[in-house]
Amino acid sequence: MTMTNTPVEDRITELNAKLDYIVEEIHHLRRLRNSAEDLVADLSLVGKDAMGEAAAALSAVDLRPQDAIQLLKTVLVDARLLTTALQQLESASDFVQDAQPIVRDLYQQAVTHLQQLEEKGYFNTARSGVRIADALIQAHSAEDLKQVEASIPQLIGFLRELTRPEVLEALESIIHGFGRVQATMNVNKSIFQIVRDLNSPNARRGTAILVEFLKIVGERSSTVAPATSPAATAQEK
Repeated sequence: MTMTNTPVEDRITELNAKLDYIVEEIHHLRRLRNSAEDLVADLSLVGKDAMGEAAAALSAVDLRPQDAIQLLKTVLVDARLLTTALQQLESASDFVQDAQPIVRDLYQQAVTHLQQLEEKGYFNTARSGVRIADALIQAHSAEDLKQVEASIPQLIGFLRELTRPEVLEALESIIHGFGRVQATMNVNKSIFQIVRDLNSPNARRGTAILVEFLKIVGERSSTVAPATSPAATAQEK
C-alpha cells in the first residue's frame, strides 16, 4: 500500500512545482504588462506635450502653401548640393589617405635636411648674423644707415674695381712686399747704403709707381667736391 502511494505523491509534487512556476511566470508577465502600460502612458503624455508645442509653433508661423512648395523645392535642390558635397568630401578623404605617405616622406626629408644644416653650423651662423645686425642697428643712427644706403652704389663700384685681375695682382705684390720687408728689414743701414738702395732699378721703379699713384690720387681729389663736416657746418651757422 505504501509502495503504491509513493509514485502518486511524486507526481503530485511535480505538478505542484510546475503550477508554482506557471504562477510565477504569470506574475512576471503581469509586471511587464504594467510596466509597458506605464511607459505607454508616459509616452502619451510626452507626445501630447510635444504635439501641443509643435502645433503652437506652427500656428505662430504663417506658412502658406506656396511657401511650403518653395521650401520643398529648396530642399530638393539642397539635397543635390548635399550629395555633391558628400562626394567631394569622400574624394578629399581618399586624397588625404593617398597623400599621407607622401607628406610623411617629405616631412622626414625636411627633418633630415634641417639636422644636416644644424650639424654644418648654418643655424649658428644665422644667429650670429642676427646678433651682428642688432649690434649694427644699435650702434648706428637712422641718419648713418641712410648714408650707408646712399653709398652702396659707390661701394659696389669699388668692389668691382678691386676684383679686377691687375688690381688683385698689385695688392698681392704690396702684401708680399710688406711681408718680405718685415722679415728681412735692416734698420741699421747708413745714409750711404740707403742712397745706394734708392739708386737701384727696383727702388727707382717703386718710386716711380708711388709718384704716379700720388699724381692720380691728387687729380682725383681735385675733381671731387670736399665733403662738408658737421663741425664746419655748425661754425658757418
